[in-house]
Order: sequence, then C-alpha cells, then structure tokens
Amino acid sequence: PRASDDTGSDPDPSASPPPPKPPSSPPGKAIAGAGFALGVALFASGLGGGAPTLASLEKDAVSLDVALANGRPTVVEFYADWCEVCKESAPTVFDVERKFGGDVNFVMLNIDNTKWGGEMDQYGVDGIPHLVFLDKNGQSYGQVVGKFPKAALEQNVQALAEGRQNLPFAKFQEGASVARAPDIVAAPQSAVDDPRGGAVYNADPRAHG
Repeated sequence: PRASDDTGSDPDPSASPPPPKPPSSPPGKAIAGAGFALGVALFASGLGGGAPTLASLEKDAVSLDVALANGRPTVVEFYADWCEVCKESAPTVFDVERKFGGDVNFVMLNIDNTKWGGEMDQYGVDGIPHLVFLDKNGQSYGQVVGKFPKAALEQNVQALAEGRQNLPFAKFQEGASVARAPDIVAAPQSAVDDPRGGAVYNADPRAHG
C-alpha cells in the first residue's frame, strides 16, 4: 500500500516562535500617569493656581489684632484691588512671605474698607502699595511705598526677623498709586504727625486720587 503524506505532523524547525506580548500596565499606574499629565496641563494653562494674586495674599494673611499680640515682627501692607502696582508686586510679596512667614507676620489691609481709616492716618498712607515694618512690639521702623525691588522687601524683612532696628530700606518710595477710598471727599494737604517722629506734609490718605 502507498504511504500517506503527513505534512502537518512535525513543525518546521526553521520557523521562529512568536514574540511575547508586553505586560499590561497595572490600572493604578495608568491612573497615576493620567493624573500627572492632567496636573501638568492645568498648571501650564494657569488653571492649577498660576501666579500669586492679592486675593491669595489676603487669604494667607495674619489678622492685624493677632499680629500685634503674638510677639513677632510684622509687615503691614495697605493695598486695593484696583491698584495695578499692588497686583504687580503680589508675586514678590508672596515669595518673601513664603521665606520668612515662620518668623514674621504678613498683614493685608484693604484701604477700600473704611475700617482701616485710623491705621491709614496713623502710618501716613497716601500711596499704595504701602508696606509698614513693625518690630515685635508694634513699633514702626520703616516703610516701602509703590514699586519696590524684591531685594528691598527681602532685606527689610530679614532685618526684622533678626531683630535689627536699622532697616536697609527704611524709607523707599517710587511709583505708588494714589490712595483713595469711596464716599470720602478730597481734603487739602496738611501737616500730619508721623508715627516715627516729627511731621510730614501730606494729603489726607483717604482723599480721592
């Protein structure tokens, strides 16, 4: 009898085996990777926080009453939401606050709130941003008004943190926005007492600009 052809019984020894399939990623890693990518996208688009603002500074600020009672030196900033210079300086103040916030209070006072009229008079606020530097006893040792370099703020705050009374930039003023408040009429200029001693010739700090 004729032998039958059996061509499929033995594999071809020259054929290569199929490559192994790559292992699938665990669900947890896939989710974590997607979350990271989303976070990067949000940050890049500004939705993940973006640059510090006056609102974020106010949210993190210490109240004036607490600052004057907790035995730490204090930086008091007078500002307004409409003040472009204040907005521009917000990232600088944020950076310095993050560096020294454990040793120095940072207080934000909105001049459009008539509650702070007395403090505006006390510190001679007629332009904003107006930053006052107080020692741990609430004594004023200097001020920075208007557009200020980061170095001026940083060095003044460092001096406060170290308990020094002589600030590198005790009286710095440049390019301030005129302080104004609603429903208060303009007043003529007059000499007012400076809490640091002497008198200065200035406009009513609550007058319209």
